Amino acid sequence: MPSNIHTRLTNLPILFDTLTLETLPADTQQQIAYVDSCLPQTQCGLCDHPDGCLPYATAIVVNGEPHNKCVPGGQPVSDAIGHILVADHATLDTVFSQSQDSSNEPKRLSAVPSKWPIDPTTERPHEVRAIIREDDCIGCTKCIPACPVDAIVGTSKHMHTIFTDLCTGCELCIAPCPVDCIDLVPIERELSAAERTQEQNELRQRYHTHLRRVTEQLADSNNSRPVVSMVEAKLNNASAQAIDIDEQQAKDTIAAAKLRTKIKKLEKQLSVRPNPKKSAELATLQEQLSQL
Repeated sequence: MPSNIHTRLTNLPILFDTLTLETLPADTQQQIAYVDSCLPQTQCGLCDHPDGCLPYATAIVVNGEPHNKCVPGGQPVSDAIGHILVADHATLDTVFSQSQDSSNEPKRLSAVPSKWPIDPTTERPHEVRAIIREDDCIGCTKCIPACPVDAIVGTSKHMHTIFTDLCTGCELCIAPCPVDCIDLVPIERELSAAERTQEQNELRQRYHTHLRRVTEQLADSNNSRPVVSMVEAKLNNASAQAIDIDEQQAKDTIAAAKLRTKIKKLEKQLSVRPNPKKSAELATLQEQLSQL
């Protein structure tokens, strides 16, 4: 049993506030935590929950969503969750540890198939990792915010790199790439149950760190980077709902954003060629911004 199972649903990123987990009965929360512990924490969204494994775990327990939709987990994860769902509260710890309960066998659902072949040893789909073809990368940065575990580094107009050891093979960086320079390559490895649990806990922590960092960026009034992913959009909405802003504050915020856009444009123009008229306009805009 994971040592953090009873605190798994506490101190969560703001993205998960809409799940209202704290309002659920204790035994339901515990079941959600165990199901979440079974999931591989790739946050890939192939289960139709693009905001992560925890929302899928919640949907399974609370809404009765099919528990066989975790593509990277394959049949082993589907079966493990099936046993948890039929266990009573008193035997849940034992069932999770043994992944079986002969007295209450669940109905077996076939896992949603993967496009990757099944590994005969693990019975899961073959794992893949993303790599960037360096000669083709144009440094657009569009793949960076798509990575749920911050495994991609790079700056605008410079080549990007993927840390293979951190990559989960979620494939989320593929679609945003405008030049199709990201490839998926199969890997071979064997993990013990303890090693897999440790890796999943680390991936979950990296995802939560990613969510908290993005939340801080979105809340920073000086941040001019556009919202480019679904998760960022949800975080933006969650952050806005968590803050009590009156009508005048909202108008000031919008006005400030428009002023910053004009200021950045003028600063860029003046960095190329001095212009007294534009310099005066810039000073006026900066003064207006300071008064908001």
